[in-house]
Amino acid sequence: MILIGKASEEELMNFIGEKKGSVVAYFGYVRRESGGKEVRGMICEEKPDSHRMMEDIEEEIRRRYPVENIILYHMVGKLKVGELISAVIVSSVHRDEGFEACRMGIDLIKELEPVKRKEF
Repeated sequence: MILIGKASEEELMNFIGEKKGSVVAYFGYVRRESGGKEVRGMICEEKPDSHRMMEDIEEEIRRRYPVENIILYHMVGKLKVGELISAVIVSSVHRDEGFEACRMGIDLIKELEPVKRKEF
């Protein structure tokens, strides 16, 4: 499931559905410092191909790992320090696949940047 917009951790966890072994979650938040500079907040903007890029990430995870369900989330809008930016939640029968799939999901979101981010 791909979600781009605004959601809380609790809302995202509710989307995972039936749990059949393990659930691994990564939640990323706006940090106070980046590259040695103070951060007051962040603006995240959806790109024309954001949804397709997130779908491609989901497909790649499913191709590599036997997972039950995947939630890929990215916030859009203005964020304050400490607010949720992105999340990857994976349910799988076995924890090893869940951890690896979750790590792959957040690494690909960071690498491919499906949502434009600007710190201020």
